[in-house]
Amino acid sequence: MPNVTLSLTGSALDSTLSDGSGGYQFSAVAMGGNYTVTPTKGAVVPGSPGIDIVDVIATQRHFLNAGTPLSGCRLTAADVNGDSVINIVDVIAMQRFYLGLSTGIANTGQYQFSPVSRSYTGIGGNQGAQNYDTLVLGDVVSTFAERMEGPSQTVGGDERGPGEILPTVAVVALPNATFDASASNFVAEVTTTTIEAKNKLVGFQGDFSFDERVVTFQSEPVEKAGITGGNWSVSGNVLPGTGPIRTLRISGFSNDLTPLSGSGGLFELRLRGVSSSNSGASSPLIWAAPPNSFLFIDSSLQTQAPGSVPMGTARAKPGIRKTRATRTSRHQINRRKPEGRNGAMLAGGNSDSR
Repeated sequence: MPNVTLSLTGSALDSTLSDGSGGYQFSAVAMGGNYTVTPTKGAVVPGSPGIDIVDVIATQRHFLNAGTPLSGCRLTAADVNGDSVINIVDVIAMQRFYLGLSTGIANTGQYQFSPVSRSYTGIGGNQGAQNYDTLVLGDVVSTFAERMEGPSQTVGGDERGPGEILPTVAVVALPNATFDASASNFVAEVTTTTIEAKNKLVGFQGDFSFDERVVTFQSEPVEKAGITGGNWSVSGNVLPGTGPIRTLRISGFSNDLTPLSGSGGLFELRLRGVSSSNSGASSPLIWAAPPNSFLFIDSSLQTQAPGSVPMGTARAKPGIRKTRATRTSRHQINRRKPEGRNGAMLAGGNSDSR
């Protein structure tokens, strides 16, 4: 693995970075000295490619004792909080990491080396083949520790991309929503065509963009609804960015591996109109391109894209606003009432319209 820091301590102090092939060396180490070499590497940033809902579902399957249990490095990678037990705490920590959150992720994204370090007493010559194995906590499904890009692949070395798996769902569409410019919060539904239980779709993930000058999202940006309204976990997070075009990342998985079945609402977006939006202002809602496109995950950890992912829009319409002119009109009507009784013009009387 490249760019691993190896620190030499003991009779001398030194450090070096591993090269592009993962190789390293310390030269001119004094004979007879006592030394310890310790490898370290900075954690993967939350939301980075490599840990996603495929890893979440693999860990969930192990927790539910469904299918072949995790073992070896995969089992170690799944125990992200280091308590030697694989449970829902690990599952949720991985989901939060995928969503780009920095809290509640335990040790997800951190590198773990084996051995932790190597010690040498009274060194008497060159020491070759001083290798270390490593994994990334939370990267359960990958067959290797570090990818340049892209999501985890399927178990067993199957490195097919999602585009090579025939879709079983025709359309997953973002909403076309119109919101009242005088209101703040509103809800819009992401919809799907028919999903059959036999296809065993137990999770999904994806990013889409929006214009924060027109809409943004409530503190809980998505909510389960429709065919995920039962025992499902559906979450979302607006990823860091400078704007005005921002990205919402969403994820969902079945808590008991019961697959999706039905059509219509897949989940809800909980949006907030921007108060400064002009009447008719609109924000396109656009699914991201691979590797962050919308994907379903089945119970065998295969991923598949829908046949079509239409974009949506969120558009501001005029709201009903109370203005001073409206209040003045009401008081003018009140002033005309005496005129009908005595034919006199009522002058002044503007104190009640201040």
